[in-house]
Parts: sequence; structure tokens; C-alpha cells
Amino acid sequence: MRRSKADAEQTRLKIIDAAEALFCARGIAQTTLEQIAREAGATRGAIYWHFKDKTDVLKAIYDRYKPPQLARLEAAINAPDGEDPLDILEATGVEFLALIETNERQRRLHLIMLSGLPNDETAPWRETINCEIQGLLRKLMLRAQEEGRLAPDISAEEAALSQMVLINGLIGEWQRAGRSFSLSLMGGRMLQRFMAALRTPLRAPLPAPLAAPFSPVQTAD
Repeated sequence: MRRSKADAEQTRLKIIDAAEALFCARGIAQTTLEQIAREAGATRGAIYWHFKDKTDVLKAIYDRYKPPQLARLEAAINAPDGEDPLDILEATGVEFLALIETNERQRRLHLIMLSGLPNDETAPWRETINCEIQGLLRKLMLRAQEEGRLAPDISAEEAALSQMVLINGLIGEWQRAGRSFSLSLMGGRMLQRFMAALRTPLRAPLPAPLAAPFSPVQTAD
């Protein structure tokens, strides 16, 4: 029995590995369960033994490589008396960019999650994950707002969405440009400047210096 369980787990891992490779190469919508089974050297029945459908397979890939920065954001939300929420958002954002740059598995996961089509069968679950991530950012932005740290001319919702767009855009351009720039260095600096722009100014700008009173030049008679 013990050997049978080990074999079953080995088959499950092979299916996840095969799905990861095919999703990354072809995209989610263009990959079928039959192709995954063939790539894994398994039967279609074996797939249905371990997974309900393609979404279930995608969930297993995501759970395997879920970025650790999300756990840090969740912990920060549950510790309301901790550090500056904008500092946390900046640090985790920079760390995530560095992780994407250096970790092939994380790059593949990011590409897979973006490869789905709006109407494919995994779309509802992918949208749930997207909303969960944006929700984490929004909660910390809202706390920053409540603490008077977020600039008054932007809402927590806008700030969270802007950060997501910036990070995803940076990764997308980095990939499109053949990784011709450092995502962690250049992207990290751009994210830091963005976060600085979200912060409440420490003090009002100093007024312009007053012009010296006009004094006519005295000339000799």
C-alpha cells in the first residue's frame, strides 16, 4: 500500500510538471488534458484520478510556486501595528521583481497565469487570484491612507491598481525586450520612484524667496 501511494504521488507530480511545460509553451487555452497525459506518460484516467479539470491542474502549479511575497503581505495585514505599509509594499514589490529575474520557475508561473484567455475554463479562477492579490495591495494602501501616509489626491483603490499595472508592465516589457535591462535594478528603481510619489509630502513646499526691496542707486550730484 505504501508503495502504491508513492507511485500515485509520483504520477501526480509528473502530471503537474507536464502541464507546467505545456502551459508555458502553448498557453492554457491551447493545451488539452489529453496532451498533458501524453506528455506525462500517463493515462487520461490518471489525470482525472488526481485532478477534476484543467483549472485544478493550474491550481496545483500555482500552489507549488506561489510567490513568498504574498505571505508577507498577508502577515502585514494581520499585524496592523507593524511597519509602514508603504514600506512593505515597496520592499515586497522590489523583491518580487528580483525573484522573477532570477528564478525560472517564477517566470514560468507568471507567464502561465498571463497566458490564459478571457473565456477559457480557467478564467474565473485566475480572476479570483488576481482579485485576491489586488485586495492585499488595497488593504495595505487603505491602511496607509488611514495613517495619513498616502497622498490625499489618490485613493487606495487607484494606488493598488497602479502598483499592479506597473509591476506587470515592467515584467512584460522586460520579457518583450529580451531581458535587455535589469528587472531588479531598473525596475526596482522605477517602483521606488512610484512609491515615493504616493507618499504624503513630509512638509509643504517652501514659498519662493521674496524679491529684495527696490533701492534706487544713489548718484553723486
